[in-house]
Amino acid sequence: MADDLFRLAHHDTTGRPLLHASVAGLGLAAALLAELAFTDAIVIENGQVRVVSRTAPPDVLAHTVLGQLAGEVAGHTVRTWLAFLSQTSHEQVALRLLRLGHVRVETARRLLTRSTTYVPTESHVAAWPWARLSTRLRQGKSLDRFDTVLAGLMVATDLHRRVLDGAPGHVFAGLRQMVAVAPPSLRLLLSHTEAAVGDAVLTGHKTPSQHM
Repeated sequence: MADDLFRLAHHDTTGRPLLHASVAGLGLAAALLAELAFTDAIVIENGQVRVVSRTAPPDVLAHTVLGQLAGEVAGHTVRTWLAFLSQTSHEQVALRLLRLGHVRVETARRLLTRSTTYVPTESHVAAWPWARLSTRLRQGKSLDRFDTVLAGLMVATDLHRRVLDGAPGHVFAGLRQMVAVAPPSLRLLLSHTEAAVGDAVLTGHKTPSQHM
């Protein structure tokens, strides 16, 4: 889930980011939580993230995130976890893609600053989530559970305007209708993510630092 959202949030050949860093971070944080929700490791209810299974996921990053969630005895709200995970989510997902060989690192130096870009190694793989969602939504086809949540994250981060650029209004309306029937726990996650992104935009794209 987070890998596909990362691909949607970056140019499929250059790796150039298409979102502000704080918005991308929140979206990817939500995607990491969604990955755990899909495996029934967590549930989201009453604004809280609750761990229901401590079985270690095979994926290293998912294992790390679940460990962070399980390590907090008091529990925290969805918004708190989104803010906390968003601080490292972009780098963590990028490193996972790097380990899989799906991206390569390009570093550019400008005066006293250095920027890192994760360039896709295969543009057709990087473009696949965009092509898949755009085609199905424009054709009015239904989405499976995975793509429904991915589409919801796309809406929450405002990426749907790029993916569906030029599409008629009924396509956007259809997208919203599909997202509205996501499983309850995931629908709550999407709602909190969209609200967190909205707040970040209103406050100048700054996400508050959370000390867990």
